[in-house]
Amino acid sequence: MTIPAHTWAIFPSEPHPWNQFDETIETLYKRFYTEWLPTAGYEQVRGIEFKMYGAKDGLNYIELWFAVRKA
Repeated sequence: MTIPAHTWAIFPSEPHPWNQFDETIETLYKRFYTEWLPTAGYEQVRGIEFKMYGAKDGLNYIELWFAVRKA
């Protein structure tokens, strides 16, 4: 898979148990759209975002990657 060259805003989660997945991903999206994006001087590149999932030591983590460009 080829990932296009962009500036990426990456929002990682803290390690969490599986039963907190929905709450965790919702919090990451909220941080990006309501806290970071309105104040960062960037705009989202339409249609380009992805999620990375993983686990270690019985806990899960998520990273949300948003392609952005200077506003």
